[in-house]
Amino acid sequence: MQRLVGGLVAGATIGLLAAQVLVWSGGGAGAATWADANCSGSGWSVGTWRRADAQSYAQRADREGYEWGGGCYKLNDRDDTPGVPDSSGEGADCSGFTFKSWALRNSYGASGFWYWQHEKNVHGPYSTADLYAPPSTAPFRTLPDKSYATTAYMDAFVYRTSAGGHIGMIYQEGSSGSDYIVEAKSDDVGTRIAYTTYRSQSAYRAIQRRDWTPDCYPKCA
Repeated sequence: MQRLVGGLVAGATIGLLAAQVLVWSGGGAGAATWADANCSGSGWSVGTWRRADAQSYAQRADREGYEWGGGCYKLNDRDDTPGVPDSSGEGADCSGFTFKSWALRNSYGASGFWYWQHEKNVHGPYSTADLYAPPSTAPFRTLPDKSYATTAYMDAFVYRTSAGGHIGMIYQEGSSGSDYIVEAKSDDVGTRIAYTTYRSQSAYRAIQRRDWTPDCYPKCA
């Protein structure tokens, strides 16, 4: 009986590995992906969205995965598709994570708030280039400087070059040019909260979502 159980376990393991190859491959017509099996979330319009709501939303993705062009999280405190970049795996990229955390709408320049479940595989219409140099019609704006007197938590630091860019949101303001940043960082790192020097790096500029609901809502004086 012990040998039989071991054989069943080994067979199940081989079957699981084969299934993972199919799910993570992303290649071939009709190939299944991790996103196909795990991203069934939805989104809906909401009348309010506070910085505190955005902070709580972003914090839930800490320790999850990263996916270029992606937007879906399983929320189990680990990366479900490690080492398989750009294959419809778990996680958002930096601009997609900001889009969802800021409750932006999936139409370029649209105002108002839209709640996206973490399991919804949506990236949004904004790239780091849009975030770095937003047009006047965008629901976010560039701040005049990066001082602590100007920024607030859940504002963001963004840079952009011809080779690409990055954006991370201020989870908690720090001191001496550093802050706790919540960000979808990379395939190797995933989505994280980390103490970084983005504020003091000249390549980064500060941006802010427009029209936050005040944190005092619904008890504002």
